[in-house]
Amino acid sequence: LAYVEWFSPFRIPNRDHGLHKVSRIIKNGECMASIIPISNIRCSAHLIPHFGPVAPHEWTSSNILDECSSFYVNTYIDRYSFVTLR
Repeated sequence: LAYVEWFSPFRIPNRDHGLHKVSRIIKNGECMASIIPISNIRCSAHLIPHFGPVAPHEWTSSNILDECSSFYVNTYIDRYSFVTLR
């Protein structure tokens, strides 16, 4: 079994780089999450934090998933992601 936090569905990709922006699904102030069979997982996703001209200094690899509210899904990370997620 695996613990999974759910993100918003893909919408129109960003016109500059073609990546899809996602954010956590929040209901009643809580992140939507599930426990699912590992066999239901196709692949991992490489998330790039969305930020303005400068990334906040307090962000670290340990807290970025909690601190950042939206991400881009990196479909260029490998061939499988490029073909499957585009």
